[in-house]
Amino acid sequence: AATAAATGAGEEVAAAAEGDADGLTMMSKNALKRARRREYAEAMKRQRRDNEREAKIQKREARKAEFEAKIAAMGVEEREKFLADGKAVVERKRAEDKAKREARKAQLNSRYNCLIDCEFSDLMIDKESKSMCHQMRFVYETNCKTPTPMKLTFTGIKGAFAADVRKFVGGFDNWHVVTHENSIAEALSEEERARLVYLTPDSDVELETLEPEKTYVIGGFVDRNRHKLLTFNKAKELGIAHARLPINLKMISSSVLTVNQTFEILVNYLERKDWDAAVAASVPTRKTASHNSKRDANENTVVAGTPQHEHPLPPPTSGDAIDSNAADDLGEHSS
Repeated sequence: AATAAATGAGEEVAAAAEGDADGLTMMSKNALKRARRREYAEAMKRQRRDNEREAKIQKREARKAEFEAKIAAMGVEEREKFLADGKAVVERKRAEDKAKREARKAQLNSRYNCLIDCEFSDLMIDKESKSMCHQMRFVYETNCKTPTPMKLTFTGIKGAFAADVRKFVGGFDNWHVVTHENSIAEALSEEERARLVYLTPDSDVELETLEPEKTYVIGGFVDRNRHKLLTFNKAKELGIAHARLPINLKMISSSVLTVNQTFEILVNYLERKDWDAAVAASVPTRKTASHNSKRDANENTVVAGTPQHEHPLPPPTSGDAIDSNAADDLGEHSS
């Protein structure tokens, strides 16, 4: 089946290339090879999903047969107790699921607000866009689990990026968040924009605490340090307040924060009311300065994401230059 799928994929690509009558978009040999590899990978993925679906069906049928055989072999009293215990487990699970749903709905009523600015999709390549989608999922999962959730808003969810979000993030449309297709300037009123604080590593204002009447903005994009001062310039363009997280001494020279780690620091600060503790709970040990204290201090290293100014600024805290560890597994850099 896999061979047939791969053969069919190759034939589709070849037919598409040969069917280009005007010759304006004919593929080069290398482009054709890449297209064939992509089609082959997609065909294998579809085949794997079909196989997994069939395996699940068979496993479910086997469990059902095993259950029926087990029940049939029991005496009357044993069967009644077994079924009663099973019913209690199901009811407990339903109650837990209901509590989780209610907790997720409660996010929208939080006094604290965070906005993920996803208006930078045109600056990301496909791989980076996919990484950003995963980081959004990690942000939402963190918000669902924390005892101190924030009301989440996403702006700029439109076009190809919106398609990527729905492709790579299952159930996005069921999230208990606020989403806008439009930009911050278009989606929010003047009064709402006046309450924004854009988190950027290039701000000269250090954030002291989180205030319930404010909305803290994290730049939602991934790049390889191609775009400098992006979030700082965005804040100035919008005419809104900006600030940097007070963690300039907590990071090593080559490490910066992912979008989801930045968000984790915010919710952990709400829980602990201590920035040091929030960073320790949010950032992998290998990225903290204390973990790397044995490094030679004379190696002319600088704090992660710190511009080479006379008075260095702290590391990126939003999307401004996020490096590997995009959730520690994505291998991408957020800017």
